[in-house]
Amino acid sequence: MMRFRNCAFLYICSLFIALSLPKVAVATPLFSMQAAEKCDTCHEMPDRSNPKWVEENYKISERKCRLSCGVCHVNPSGGMLRSDSGFAYGTKTLPWKTDIPENVEAGLKVIKDNRFLTIGGDFRFLFLSREGSDTNPVFFPMQSDLYANANLGNHIAFLTQIGLERGGNSAVREVFGMLKDFPFNSYLKVGKFVPPYGLRLDDHTAFIRTELGFDQSLSGAYVSGYEVGAEPELLYGRFSQFNSDVTPAVGTTEKAARGVSGEVGWRGLWLHLGASYLHWDNLDNDSSKDRTAYGVSGAFRPKWIPYLDRLTYLFERDFRRDGVDDGGSSTNEDADITFNELDYRIAKGLNLKLRYETYEPDHISGENDQKRYVAGVDLYPYPFTEVNIQYRNKKEEHEDTIDELLVVAHIWF
Repeated sequence: MMRFRNCAFLYICSLFIALSLPKVAVATPLFSMQAAEKCDTCHEMPDRSNPKWVEENYKISERKCRLSCGVCHVNPSGGMLRSDSGFAYGTKTLPWKTDIPENVEAGLKVIKDNRFLTIGGDFRFLFLSREGSDTNPVFFPMQSDLYANANLGNHIAFLTQIGLERGGNSAVREVFGMLKDFPFNSYLKVGKFVPPYGLRLDDHTAFIRTELGFDQSLSGAYVSGYEVGAEPELLYGRFSQFNSDVTPAVGTTEKAARGVSGEVGWRGLWLHLGASYLHWDNLDNDSSKDRTAYGVSGAFRPKWIPYLDRLTYLFERDFRRDGVDDGGSSTNEDADITFNELDYRIAKGLNLKLRYETYEPDHISGENDQKRYVAGVDLYPYPFTEVNIQYRNKKEEHEDTIDELLVVAHIWF
C-alpha cells in the first residue's frame, strides 16, 4: 500500500506540474472566477459603447452581474437548486461535450419555462477504498436530494430540499421562504438552512466544515432562524440569527442552543476576500457550553500571467474557541483550522486538484493535530455529469496514517 500511495501521489503531482507548463490557453479558471470571463453565461456580451446599455446596466442598485454563489443558485448563500444562469454554466461552460439530446432538452425546457414551480436534483455515489479496512471497497450514495422552488410573485419564493440521511432515512434538509430581488440584490429568508460562514464546499469532509459544525451530511448542520443579506455588485454581506433545529423537550433542564453568524467580503475578477463570524450559546443544548469562531477565506487567480490564468488558489483559516463553564470555573479550548487548495483547469471538462488542510484541536498544547493531503482530478465529460477521483492521506498524531482512494460520480439537473 505504501508503494501505491507514493506512486499515486507522485503521478498526480507530476501531471499537475507538467500540464502547467506553457501552452495555448484554452480554458478559464474555476467556478465563480470562471464566471468573470464568461459574461455570456448570464446575458449578452457588454456593449459599453452603447449609451442605452450603459444606462441600463450601471445603476448599481439594480445590477444583477456579480460573482456570488447566488448567481448560479436559487439559494443566495449557495448550494441546492440551480438558477437559469447556473444551468447554462453547468451545461455549456463546464463540460467537455455540451450536446444535449433533443428529447432531453425538450423535457428540460418544460421544467425551466415553468416560472411558478421549478425542480432540480443532485445525486452522488461513492466508491471508497481505505487502507487496512476489512470492508474494502465500500459503495454508498453520498447524496440523493430533490429540490422544489415555488415563485409566488416577483419577490416571494419558497424553496425546499428533500434527501436521504445516513442510514437511508428521508429528511427535509433545508426549507425556507424568501423575499428576494430587491435593490442591491438584498434578500430575507426564514426557515431551516445552513448558516452563512466561509467557503461552502460540496466536500462535507473538509476540516473547515466538519470541525465548525457545517457538515451538511449531518442534521446538526441545519438551524432554524432567519438570514438577511445584500450583494451590491462585487461586495456581499449576510447575517443570520438562529437556534438549533432540534430543541429540548418540554420539562427538561436543557436550554435550546442559540447563535448568530455572518460574513462580509468582496469578490473581484482575480481576488476574493471574506471574513466570517459564528457564535453559539448553549452549544449542543448544554447551558455550560458555548462556541465562538471567526476566520478569513477567499480565492486568488493570477489572471494577468499567461498560462497561470487557469490556476485558482482557494483558502480559509479559522480560529475556534469552545468554552465550558463547570460550576464557576471556566475553561477554553482553542482550535486552529486551515484549508488550502490549488485547482488547475487543463481544458474544458478537466481540472486537477491539490489540497492541504490542517486541524489543531488544542492550539496551545498542539496535541492530536491532524493533517490531510489530497490529490485528485475533476472530470466534467457531459452536461449534468461530474466524476471526482481523489487520493487522500490523513495523518493524525499518535494514530496510524490513513490512505484512501475515492471516486465520486455526480449527476444533477
